[in-house]
Amino acid sequence: MHLGQAPLHRLSRVELAKRMHVSASTVTRMAAPLEKIGVVARQTDERDARLAFVVLTESGLEKVHEARVTFTKQAGYIFRDRWTEEDLEQLSGLLHRLIADAPGNLT
Repeated sequence: MHLGQAPLHRLSRVELAKRMHVSASTVTRMAAPLEKIGVVARQTDERDARLAFVVLTESGLEKVHEARVTFTKQAGYIFRDRWTEEDLEQLSGLLHRLIADAPGNLT
């Protein structure tokens, strides 16, 4: 989800680790199997080959889209029959305020 929201759908391993609250080596271990199945790819910076990015592939973007659709449906089943639109807007605003200044921006 972090990669889906990032510019060019890519983040450095260090930045992705910060956002996920894990170490960069954990990101490397997590990305390896995703690279094998074609969901993410490794990309080096054009100006500095030492800097590596994790980038979503077309397949990865499709998977993120599918996950969002599924999540939206599930959230609808859980909340729509119990909460009004006003309640949901208020909850959304409060959650955004909660995470706005969190390290790594959890959104």
